[in-house]
Amino acid sequence: MGKSSVALQLKRIAEGDDRLVKMLYLQKFLPKKGFDFIVHYYKSDTFIKTTVDLFKRILFGDDKNPSLFTLTKAGDRRLDEFKRVVSLGGEFGAFGLKLAPAGQEEKTYKQYISDDLIQQFRHLLGTIQKDNNNRSGLLLIVDEFDRIADKDGFASIVKACSSDFVKFGVVGIATTVTELIRDHSSIGRQIDTVPVPLMPKEELSQILRRAEFIVDEAITFESDASQAIAQRSEGFPFFTHLMGREAMLLAFERESPKVTSGDIEVLSARISDGFLRCIYEDMYHAAVKNSPQRELLLKIFAEHHQDEIGTEEVYALAREMDVTNPSQLMKQFTTPDSPDAAPSW
Repeated sequence: MGKSSVALQLKRIAEGDDRLVKMLYLQKFLPKKGFDFIVHYYKSDTFIKTTVDLFKRILFGDDKNPSLFTLTKAGDRRLDEFKRVVSLGGEFGAFGLKLAPAGQEEKTYKQYISDDLIQQFRHLLGTIQKDNNNRSGLLLIVDEFDRIADKDGFASIVKACSSDFVKFGVVGIATTVTELIRDHSSIGRQIDTVPVPLMPKEELSQILRRAEFIVDEAITFESDASQAIAQRSEGFPFFTHLMGREAMLLAFERESPKVTSGDIEVLSARISDGFLRCIYEDMYHAAVKNSPQRELLLKIFAEHHQDEIGTEEVYALAREMDVTNPSQLMKQFTTPDSPDAAPSW
């Protein structure tokens, strides 16, 4: 299981589904009456670049979640009131989000998180609790949180609005909670973590065996091919899914029932040459920009497979390859406040 799979299981448990809990003999950790949370699960995408973007998504809902206003007894009427524009050509503002005059396209002007906004949000959450006091609580899960470039203000919302009724679930790739949230170092004391380690090669191979089962073994992976995919995935199931899918398509195009190690070599070449797009390609280009030296430094780091990499050896090799100031380039990679910083990884 990957981190998103774990998050979805937590969503089911919070909503009252205790099947997994019983399978793992963990019923003693559930309350006697079980859970009955209202759960909204959001997945960050290219449209969510800032905390304000995320906040708007939470407030107004998306294709999988209704607006938070619908959880109050006033329901959609309160949402309509919120979005109604003052008829005399003025602007209506609430929750830090201002709307344009009537007849014009709605437009957001404020792009920051204020204390007033947080207090208004807390008031809405309080109304939701009052109107849903028969439920265990409200759980807001944000997946792919590490993909949000500007997280300013989010930790303040979590710190101010979390309660016995309101819970936040944050899912993303990072080595520590502080690194993931970034905005507020003390927030780590309020968070219970569920670490998801890198996946062992045996489990990565199991993903491929499940794929064989799904297609009734019309296409199977040779042992060398399966091992090559597990090896190159380096613990990340995303890459196993990506390479496994593309390898099966290659075998299908060859009208072969077997995925071979040769197929994996072809795919690896395509990835290296940029012919196989994935979500990490845009991150890579955003990191290196138009700098050959930044690209070279990043590739030198990529040659090291351990989790912690000493910079002294890397910098020495980089200087031998005519990288003029590797420490400064590294600062651009890792300093969020730098205008040249790479995206959050």
